Amino acid sequence: MIDRRKEEHIILALLEESQYGSSWLDEVYLIHNALPELDLSDIDLTARFLGVRVSAPLGIGAITGGTELAGRINAALARAAEELGIPIYVGSQRIALLKPEIRWTFEVVRQNAPTVPKVANLGAPQLAKLPEEELAEWASQAVEMIDAHAIAIHLNAVQEVIQPEGEPGLKGVLEKITAVRRAVGRPVIVKEVGCGISKEAAARLSAAADAIDVGGFGGTSFAAIEGARAQITGAWLHKRIAETFRQWGIPTAASICEVKSVYSGFIIASGGIRSGLDGVKALALGAHFFTMSYPLLRAAVEGRIKEEVEAIMMEVKVAMFLLGARKVEDLARAPRVYGPRLKGWIEQRDLKC
Repeated sequence: MIDRRKEEHIILALLEESQYGSSWLDEVYLIHNALPELDLSDIDLTARFLGVRVSAPLGIGAITGGTELAGRINAALARAAEELGIPIYVGSQRIALLKPEIRWTFEVVRQNAPTVPKVANLGAPQLAKLPEEELAEWASQAVEMIDAHAIAIHLNAVQEVIQPEGEPGLKGVLEKITAVRRAVGRPVIVKEVGCGISKEAAARLSAAADAIDVGGFGGTSFAAIEGARAQITGAWLHKRIAETFRQWGIPTAASICEVKSVYSGFIIASGGIRSGLDGVKALALGAHFFTMSYPLLRAAVEGRIKEEVEAIMMEVKVAMFLLGARKVEDLARAPRVYGPRLKGWIEQRDLKC
């Protein structure tokens, strides 16, 4: 059952109908520098990802695992990550803990990307229900499976509510996140999967998370994906809830500002980032790093993943050149103007952005 669901998620995620809303990154206008006093060759794309030096401020976001198709996609993504020197997340590993025979669909990431930072991934709703000893075992196995540098705990309340097989329970999850951190001795990333993280949530995560991945609204919508699955299976109530909450969430640009206002740790931008320029806007807003999933999933399926990542990296480099930013860290000082929706959000929420 769970492996069929994973396959359906891949297929539905590739559809345009699963891309929903706006990240509001189009509300960020970066000011062109006509006198950058730089050559394009002067631009240094290297960045640090949770203490590790990587070739660009870009990572491959959490996508998949658990089926034969997912295994082939993960292998292709991992090869590109290794060749280009960027981090890679895997999708939720719970399926591999429950069904050891499909661990290989995640282990291919370790095999094909031995030197770059890899991020393990488990779901908060499932961890919330585990006793601490079992939770520690799950987290340790997930890390060992891919030789992970860090582990992500994903928050997906909307998906769990809509999914017919969902487990919409997050009681005590903050304590469990802290327990994972103790158990694995690796950086813990807390990430959303399409609804964003508010300043209130970020403040609560300050002592528990080494990094926050905002996973904002405006890209792949798991409300739309689960709604499509519910329509196929005839789960009419879940389809109704999906339609009602399809626009629920904090746009990515606003979520970066929310988190930045209260959180001093490492901020990762994701959610509707569709180009290197989008990534640069996210970095200018205050993120330290950005990841992409949907464009890289499409590229992997179409057999052009390396070319896609190279193009995104060049877009980042060109944007930095046009801003006069020699290093990635310089982007935080890039002059910018906000559109009315983002400006209004920042003012009403009293954010520092």
